Amino acid sequence: MTTDDAIPGDRVFARGTPAYEEARRAAVWNGRLPDRFPDVIVQAHSEDDVVAAVRLARDRGLRIGVRSGGHSWAGNHLRDGGMLLDVSRLREVHIDKAAMRAVVQPGFGGSETVAALAEQDLFFPAGHCKGVAIGGYLLQGGYGWNGRKLGIACQSVVGLDIVTADGELVHANVEQNADLFW
Repeated sequence: MTTDDAIPGDRVFARGTPAYEEARRAAVWNGRLPDRFPDVIVQAHSEDDVVAAVRLARDRGLRIGVRSGGHSWAGNHLRDGGMLLDVSRLREVHIDKAAMRAVVQPGFGGSETVAALAEQDLFFPAGHCKGVAIGGYLLQGGYGWNGRKLGIACQSVVGLDIVTADGELVHANVEQNADLFW
């Protein structure tokens, strides 16, 4: 599968190519590898890679499964056909202590988020399992040990950068693209 040079070739693995199986196996956290095979796996290293991958999937009529950390016991992100968009390499975090806010990419771990915030005497209600990435955790609502007292983690999110199905990168919050935020 060609990528039209939108995504570097060493980040795209078509089913049947030599590195495909290694990329598929690396997409699952535990040893219970599901017997499911995406047509293509894209390992995004930047927001631009995510945009290009979504546009590629749109242009080719591929459904997308997303992996941020691969911690799903059932490997729900691995599906037959379509594209696996692996965003686990998007791991930047920027903390603004004065504003009491952090910008965290989806592949960064929840426990890593808590540790980075603790260095600045801040906190976020992350999950209790060490290997869970923040992207999948928040997409599931963000239920953790602190939820009864602090609420679920998604209630602490004030904005998201989202790639739409059309392949456009937009920011969503209560005032801007609120339909996507909610």
